[in-house]
Amino acid sequence: MILKCYKTQYPNMKYLLTLVLTITFIFSTFAQLENNKPYFDLLRQADSAHQNEQYDLAVNFSRKALKFGDLGIHSYILGCYYALIGNVDSAFHFQHKAINQGYRICYWLPQDSDLELLRTTNRWDSLMEHCLEKSSYNTDTALASYLLTLKGNEKKYRLQLDTVLATIGANNRVTDSLWKIINSIDKNNTVILDSIVEVHGFPDVCMVGPRAATVVFLIVQHADTTAHNRYYPFIQQSVTAGCFKLSYLAYLTDRILMNRDFKQLFGTQLSWNDSLKTHKLIPIIDSVNIDIRRKYYGLMPLDDYLERIR
Repeated sequence: MILKCYKTQYPNMKYLLTLVLTITFIFSTFAQLENNKPYFDLLRQADSAHQNEQYDLAVNFSRKALKFGDLGIHSYILGCYYALIGNVDSAFHFQHKAINQGYRICYWLPQDSDLELLRTTNRWDSLMEHCLEKSSYNTDTALASYLLTLKGNEKKYRLQLDTVLATIGANNRVTDSLWKIINSIDKNNTVILDSIVEVHGFPDVCMVGPRAATVVFLIVQHADTTAHNRYYPFIQQSVTAGCFKLSYLAYLTDRILMNRDFKQLFGTQLSWNDSLKTHKLIPIIDSVNIDIRRKYYGLMPLDDYLERIR
């Protein structure tokens, strides 16, 4: 009897602990990014200097930014800046550091014009080997194939919803019916993902490959707030390990902040304005740095994003 009571209570305790830790982590991340404006100020200035071909100045601003933050892509771009001023040792140092931090876009290394100098040295092959070695993973092809069967199984209803919203608005039976269908599919997908995680662990890029991992992200993004809390740490850990896109973390962070009536950080979330029949951008914190923040998290400029959405 005691054992039975313990078993029924333990999942609730585990859930509450996970929820508290997740919320604490999310809000500490939000506070860190919100209060770390100098980091993105300096990165924006470095980016501007790079665009103006003032590479020494770009290095200077980017180096100063290291006092406030240390994203993997920051190391990569700083390595590019060093390559452009001919400092090969520092360029390779920061390229290797970026790989160790999880920023491993190996296919782009041979194409990046900023790294042309590095490709002429005998150390280039070692850099490529390092990137490919860190990027290697054993894909569970059966699990990946199954996840891909869930891809876009609610997409046609979301597209229908967009059409209905633009024509007759939000407050009608058609819209309500479409939301019921979408919510039902989203809920079922979340149950499936929960079952997969229980057996296999979190299916990120290193487990199921990039295409199936995108499906996983969409399931989480379209899930309810409880699932957001549950999966945020998994995605954070996978991003750190180089097994999930940093942009996915940005989308989920904004969604969580929006659901708690906070301003968003990356400008990924919009709400529907029924009177104007259009999407409206949720308010953004530190808007002057929005595009450099988006760039460093793998997102296109905000204006381009909004143009595509609308």
